[in-house]
Amino acid sequence: MAEPWRGLLHQLTMELECQSAKLRDLELQNRRLLEANVPIEMAAMPPVMREPPPPPGAGDARRSRRSQQEDDDEEAEEEPVTGLQTDVILPHPHRDSKISQISEIFQPRRNSRVSKLIESQQVKFMILRAQRTREFGVQKRWFVINPDTNRFATVWQIITNFALAFVALITPLQVGLLEIQWDALFVFTMLVDLVFVIDMVLQFVTMYPRTTARGLEWELNPRKIAMNYLRTWFFLDFVTLIPFDMIGLTSGTDSLKDLRSIKVIRVLRLLKLMRLLRTSRLTHRLEIPLSIPYQQVALFRFLLILVLACHWLACVWAMTLKIVEDSFPQWINDIEAADLTYGIRTRDSPLRIYIAAYYFCCYTMTSVGYGDNGPKNVLERVVCTWIVLTSGLSWAYVLGEVCAIVSEMTAEGQRFRKKMHHLNALMQEQGLPPELRKRMRSFFLQNRHHAEHQTRQKLLENLSPQLHAEVCTALNMPWIEKVYFFKQFMSIIDVLEADGAHTTPFRACIADISRSLQTAAYAQKEIFDNVQVLYILSKGLVALNSRVGHNGVVWGEDFVLSDTSLIRPVAGFALTYIEVLYLTRENFMGVIERRKLTCPQLGQAWWPIFRRFVSR
Repeated sequence: MAEPWRGLLHQLTMELECQSAKLRDLELQNRRLLEANVPIEMAAMPPVMREPPPPPGAGDARRSRRSQQEDDDEEAEEEPVTGLQTDVILPHPHRDSKISQISEIFQPRRNSRVSKLIESQQVKFMILRAQRTREFGVQKRWFVINPDTNRFATVWQIITNFALAFVALITPLQVGLLEIQWDALFVFTMLVDLVFVIDMVLQFVTMYPRTTARGLEWELNPRKIAMNYLRTWFFLDFVTLIPFDMIGLTSGTDSLKDLRSIKVIRVLRLLKLMRLLRTSRLTHRLEIPLSIPYQQVALFRFLLILVLACHWLACVWAMTLKIVEDSFPQWINDIEAADLTYGIRTRDSPLRIYIAAYYFCCYTMTSVGYGDNGPKNVLERVVCTWIVLTSGLSWAYVLGEVCAIVSEMTAEGQRFRKKMHHLNALMQEQGLPPELRKRMRSFFLQNRHHAEHQTRQKLLENLSPQLHAEVCTALNMPWIEKVYFFKQFMSIIDVLEADGAHTTPFRACIADISRSLQTAAYAQKEIFDNVQVLYILSKGLVALNSRVGHNGVVWGEDFVLSDTSLIRPVAGFALTYIEVLYLTRENFMGVIERRKLTCPQLGQAWWPIFRRFVSR
């Protein structure tokens, strides 16, 4: 085994030597490039820096001249430095610069003008670097609105949602059934338009999420926010806010009042209902304090979609009566004839027209079939074909989603019935005795909720470590307090906290112990031991040697002893179906081992408590 490792080490050594040689070559090339640029900078240096090296044998003269030069430097210490260009090359962060090389050459002469110049240039470089870094810090302008943190944005979102709901319900009626006239509904519609005008202005300064390499981030730049809005929603918002009704009423001409084709453009405002998708932020804020039944909410949402889709289709179907002239047969003729016998004029009542159209769209969407209504002209046949296709797709989507939700609501019951079916098949194939079959069925029936609980506990694995520890502590703390030495240790923590001591490591140990607790279930008449295992009974009755334990009883407290001969044996016998929480010595000592660095006294703090308990 030693030979392969020796060969591998030799190969690694050779590779390191090759890389070191390449690094030295790169340093040599860099030094040559720097030396090639030295004459250019030397021309801008003072005479003392351009002084050529002394010839051999001139050591004394050089020393005397250096002493004289140092004296001159000390006398000129208060004078400003001149003669050097300020546009020196700034140091590169990944290689040695000329300034650093000059500072190394003149390192012994700390009081010289050169050292001061180097320091000043380095200070300038640091200031320049700080200024450039500051330019990258983008701050939010005061007028830019963050829809996540701004309370006004949340309130305004609620207002716009109510305005969109008004558009979804009333605008189709105004287009398909109602006449344009000055009334309270018209004034309220203008107020809703005013809300959308204000919202259109606010969209120019409202941040929007953009996808980046780091995930979703809010755009803070006002110019980019405005450009994004101009590219997406601005044209639709602007077109749908054109007051065609106001123009028709103020002009006084009947031609503009009857331009239904132009008024249909207002129906495009229904596309703004896609903004309701942005209410996910509002829904998220409601999900935090409230426990929302998602499946029931989803069923209600699909029912609302069906009602709203039938409402829109009914308005479109009723609008065909305004487009087609009365001289042509229309779908309402038969209904009008039937009502006329009772003296009712159906065309004069928008409510009766709407009810008849809604009735037609409901049985069209649910595929029930046609009764006394049907298309009578070409336009009505075209519109009816479109209604059939739209309603068919909507019904298929809603029906599929509802079936999926109902199936998910009963998924646990279906899994249990499937498990019981396989169990019965297994017992039948293996020919097990009837008494054993009863015990197996009884265990599965009683263990149903325990199995579902274990399945739900897997959700906790998706939490962060700290949150997972806190949840496990909250769930298992009532059971941990049943154990004497755990309760004593937590009382010590309370005393330390009262004295103002730092007890976070102690709390972390309790959290680790709560996470180490495991659950198990035993059938009636089952026998089990407790070798180096701590048990806490959570359900049922158990016989422990000569005594009967009920909910909350603890046994096996001496599980920490390494010598099993010193452990007091306790034979457990399940009088009924029981569920227990247990902690093994291995898991417990693992907690002590993990926490010995952050809190080494924890391992020592447990033993007096254990010793006191075992000696009782």
